[in-house]
Amino acid sequence: MVCIACWTKYIESLIENSHIAELLNGSLKCSICHDLIAPLDSLKDVLPKALKDRLQNILSTIPATTHPTTIDEFNYYFNENDELRHKITHERFVFITQRHYNLLGDCISDYLQNRMKTQWKYKEIWLPFRKHEQTEKKENTEEQQTSDNSGQIGDSNVDDHHDQTNIFISDDFNTNENGCLILIQGSGVVRPNQWARSCCINESLNIGTMFPYMKHAKENNLSVLILNPNQTTYYVNDDDENNNPNDDKDPQSFYLTTTRVYDNRTTKRIQHNETSRKHILYVYDNIIQEHCKGNKLYIVAHSAGGDALMYLLRERTQSLFSRLTSVAFTDSVHSLLPSESEQIKQFLRQNGIHFVASDEPMGTPVRKRQSFYSYEPACMEVSAGHPKHEYTSGHCVDGVFKFFFKKQMNESLHLEDDNKQENDDKQEQDEKQEIDDKQEQHEKLKNLSKENDENHLDSEMA
Repeated sequence: MVCIACWTKYIESLIENSHIAELLNGSLKCSICHDLIAPLDSLKDVLPKALKDRLQNILSTIPATTHPTTIDEFNYYFNENDELRHKITHERFVFITQRHYNLLGDCISDYLQNRMKTQWKYKEIWLPFRKHEQTEKKENTEEQQTSDNSGQIGDSNVDDHHDQTNIFISDDFNTNENGCLILIQGSGVVRPNQWARSCCINESLNIGTMFPYMKHAKENNLSVLILNPNQTTYYVNDDDENNNPNDDKDPQSFYLTTTRVYDNRTTKRIQHNETSRKHILYVYDNIIQEHCKGNKLYIVAHSAGGDALMYLLRERTQSLFSRLTSVAFTDSVHSLLPSESEQIKQFLRQNGIHFVASDEPMGTPVRKRQSFYSYEPACMEVSAGHPKHEYTSGHCVDGVFKFFFKKQMNESLHLEDDNKQENDDKQEQDEKQEIDDKQEQHEKLKNLSKENDENHLDSEMA
């Protein structure tokens, strides 16, 4: 029989390598004989107390229902540094199964959107507009042009949004004439305010969400528009993939299932938002053009969001370029077409930047990458300051805004060294001043000594 010390190390390795569910649900096989390993219950009496407590705390992150709606039901919370932590141990997230991870991620999405509405006072807009909403907005625009609320959006009282997608705008979107920041995330499960779900769960909201961009926008007097290019379908009925009535009787077995769970629900495409490209076009035509007061537009596009942005540039070139000031891609998927207009190519060369995944310090120019259609990149490429794709947007936020508000187009973009260079220059000036002061003091002492010697000589001669 394997000794307890070996069992302890083995179980800890399963936890660290995200395989603990296989041991907990009795499906783990021995790597030598391939027989099922004895259930964990048979070892509980002999395992060290610290390990038993850790396993119990992991199991405590399994909700009591298969339809959780809050992070609290998983026994997790976000601490003062916006890091996901266990409510009891305050340790980081421990992966159990993909199903457990996905449902926690959905609750985090809801948490982030609620936080935007409560803490940041952002408005939620549902698209496409209903016919009666379009009529009301038109009447408000025509009949209340002198009113502060004329033509405003984001105040729909309709509760049923099952066949719509939501976007978010800052509370000054309808009034801020200075400029507007537009944020476009990549593909996958991420929803408004998320760059990467994995970073939200395993790192912090400062890396995985758009909060830092929202903060910078506010500091620079910009309104904000956050798109939702991934929510392009809706479910036809209310039944969901967790429709087994027996699941709630045994939620632990439900969450410990390691086999892939297929979602067989019937879906339909959301009208006018059937794809990420159509979504961004609909938002531009109906939200940006109709309601955004910003004279200058700044766009950040991550991953597949870059493709959607390029589509918008091609489809709305003339009207968009009248206000578009700068664009920043973050490890983006985009290319220049062979038929790309010279206007788009020139604009991106002069006003675009691409922060790519790299080990180099943030802002360091990197070797040009070959695009799908061309050996030349669409715009200047620099390091995002992190080698992993999903971390790039969170690590280059300072560089993005330095690029947006740079004084000259051709200034140095080694952004990370700006503050260091200033400190080095100041230190160099201080050291030089100190040397000058010492030299001046030395000269004074030298002159004084010479003067004393002369006086002494005069005295002797006298």
